[in-house]
Amino acid sequence: MIKAVKYLYWGISWGCTFFVLICLVLYLMGGSAYLEQIMEQFPKQALGSVIVGIACGSTSIVYTMEKLSRSLQILIHFTVGLGVYFLTALYLEWIPRQLSWSLAAFFAVGILSFIVIWALFYLYNKNEAQKWNQRLKELEKEGREV
Repeated sequence: MIKAVKYLYWGISWGCTFFVLICLVLYLMGGSAYLEQIMEQFPKQALGSVIVGIACGSTSIVYTMEKLSRSLQILIHFTVGLGVYFLTALYLEWIPRQLSWSLAAFFAVGILSFIVIWALFYLYNKNEAQKWNQRLKELEKEGREV
């Protein structure tokens, strides 16, 4: 239960962090013109970011379930995360609702963004695991020498 709350908190934190970063980027790109819709519906927009953060961040708990294959873990994480993101993005008009090439481009960018973010977290965690394993080997070696 504590682990689930930790992942929930982690997801909310990332959702809020990405919301702030995206607002900063939009402001730097075009000033307040890009932020008008967000400011007009700030509670709704912020809540949408929190929901997406929960869906993407908290579902990473599947990687702790050793009974599931790595492929199934990734499939669950991506399906839930992307599904909630696209539904929220369409509802909050982060992406256009009309069918066009821009809609397809938004979906492609969304999928690519999720893949890049997932890969960065994967590489970071893999590097951390290697550091821990190296340190454990050093401690084991030191224990034998004593």
